[in-house]
Amino acid sequence: MNIEKSPEIVRILQAQEMRGEQIVNHVRFVFALLSAWTFAHVWTVNTPAANQIFAIQIGGYLAFSLLLYAFFRLRPGAYAGWLKYVSIFVDLALLTLTALATARNHSGMIEYFSGYLATVYVLWNLMSGFRYSVAACLYSAGLSVLFNSIVLAITVYTGAIPISPVSVYGQNAINIADQCQQVLFIALPGVVAGIIARMSRNLVLRAELESMARLRLEREKQELGRYLSKDLVDFVLSDPGRLKLGGTRRHVSVMFTDIRNFTPLTESVEPEAVVSFLNEYFTEMVEIVFRYGGTLDKYIGDGLMAVFGAPLSVEDAPRRAVIAAIEMVQALERMNQRQLLGCGEIKMGVGIATGTVISGNIGSLQRMEYTCIGDTVNTASRLEQFNKELGSKIIICQATYANLDDCVPVTPTGALSIRGKSRQVHPYIVDHQELSPARLEELRRELLSRPRRMESMPPRPDAARAPAALQSTGRGGAR
Repeated sequence: MNIEKSPEIVRILQAQEMRGEQIVNHVRFVFALLSAWTFAHVWTVNTPAANQIFAIQIGGYLAFSLLLYAFFRLRPGAYAGWLKYVSIFVDLALLTLTALATARNHSGMIEYFSGYLATVYVLWNLMSGFRYSVAACLYSAGLSVLFNSIVLAITVYTGAIPISPVSVYGQNAINIADQCQQVLFIALPGVVAGIIARMSRNLVLRAELESMARLRLEREKQELGRYLSKDLVDFVLSDPGRLKLGGTRRHVSVMFTDIRNFTPLTESVEPEAVVSFLNEYFTEMVEIVFRYGGTLDKYIGDGLMAVFGAPLSVEDAPRRAVIAAIEMVQALERMNQRQLLGCGEIKMGVGIATGTVISGNIGSLQRMEYTCIGDTVNTASRLEQFNKELGSKIIICQATYANLDDCVPVTPTGALSIRGKSRQVHPYIVDHQELSPARLEELRRELLSRPRRMESMPPRPDAARAPAALQSTGRGGAR
């Protein structure tokens, strides 16, 4: 795709063209004023015919300048692609008609050919570069050659100026070869202006593309910031290739949280107070998820789904998820002490499952969201629901505990049936209250001080079975 044809870039380039046309019009107006000032000093020595010609030229430039000022004022921001070609034609035509009119004045024609005509042609050719259009510059150069050639041809045909067979300078004659070279030199600034216009156009394109890239990066950063912690966002954006969307297999730990009986508890509470509480609650919960390298997948009513290990794999994802869950429960306990809603103790449940999921953009062409799907997600959701039946707060699957290396105390629940699964599961309740504050702080510091290794996390070979210590004692983990 040609980037110059994209609607946004086309709009930007058109705006640059119109700004350039306004600059040319300013120069045209100043040129007309300077010409008028010069005319005021020499009109007494010119012939009446010459004065009439100069008055027409100066009046034409002034009138056209004022007309364009009115156009720009009445139609601010409007794009008129034809205007640059009309403007170039008027500028060069007024100059050429003046030159032809002075053909009846021998000395005036000599002055035109000896410098004035060529100088002004060069000026208008150079000014065409402000329009950021290569076509306009070449059009100006070609029109200059055509008009100057017409003036030269008519001059030779009418015999208004003697023709010299050799090069002359400062005499009342011209040499055809010299004038042909002058015509080419007049066109050259238009070609140079075209090159400059092309370079300027590229600079504008580059600047706008960089600006658009920065804006897109900021939008992506804000979007990713809804789901990832700041350091993970920076890591992803430093090399977007790391984040392969569209569906990839990842070994992750999935967390579901939910507030127990939240709707009945808050029936007598003002809606504004409920919203304020949920905002503070989610702020606390998401901050903890991000702290341990997790990704916020979605909010689900008064609960949320978080993933540890996608879209970027992190080392010790199961341990990070469990320690994060313990801190989340403790954070809610601290909020309960403040009695924010005045409706009694608010409890939450957390379910964590570890396994393989498909992560990527899921949805329709009109709307897609980054999420994870798979049996592990369903298992984590169902484990969270078991908290209500078992009176617990954190339940984890076998695969999650198998990756913890007995770092937290747990109690096996026994075999439980999950709807849609043919085999029963053997999850564990995390006894977070039996974990000493010193041990929790030790685990916390260990995880937060350990550099995150953004790499694939293969499943543990023993993730499908309970540790031998648990099978023999019925309980396990550190106290």
